[in-house]
Amino acid sequence: MIEPEMAFCDLEDNMNLAEAFIKYIIQYAMEHCEADLAFLHQRLAEEEKSLPQDKRSELGLLDKLNFVLNNNFERITYTEAIDILLQSPAYKKKKFQYDVAWGIDMQSEHERYLVEKHFKKPVIVTNYPKAIKAFYMRQDDGCAEGRETVAAMDILAPGIGEIVGGSQREERLEKLETRMQEMGIPTEELFWYLDTRRFGTVPHAGFGLGFERMVQFITGMSNIRDVIPFARTPKNCEF
Repeated sequence: MIEPEMAFCDLEDNMNLAEAFIKYIIQYAMEHCEADLAFLHQRLAEEEKSLPQDKRSELGLLDKLNFVLNNNFERITYTEAIDILLQSPAYKKKKFQYDVAWGIDMQSEHERYLVEKHFKKPVIVTNYPKAIKAFYMRQDDGCAEGRETVAAMDILAPGIGEIVGGSQREERLEKLETRMQEMGIPTEELFWYLDTRRFGTVPHAGFGLGFERMVQFITGMSNIRDVIPFARTPKNCEF
């Protein structure tokens, strides 16, 4: 994981940086690895010839990378994402393996539907249910009863689903302590973490970008095992 953490940043700043970061990486690869990407573009095109028509990508590798560079990422809330899924032909025809309802932790098939079928570009989903997210994420104010959310965000990319996960952090000590108690997290063991709020802090946010997922997205490889930077071959384990 590549994990920036930024002071004086809220959820909006977090999304802006993550989107710019992804576009910078793609731009750099396209400028410095042109021959490699041309080879990978052709490799993917040949690979997809063996797939059924409905399983093939609408864009080639280079087209996809350029499309990501030249378009703003779609931004929707988790609640909007669930509504889209519930209204989708895939849900109505029972094509999803996993059920859809407000409060679920969306599966890869849900994320990929949003990106590849509905919006057809990268999507940033924000404000997830509090119950399925970490204790340190900032709790949203003014939530409806039973629909408490937090200032979280995930970036979903074509072909692989989630590529970035992050949030604005909870800087309010009393809310952080209450949330830890709700989740059964011992505050005495994390006193050092609470002290970073107890003695004063500022709004801050951060995210993690999966390194191998980013490489997988840029290279068009279908299996993440093929982009892990350590050799994986049969019978080579020495221990």
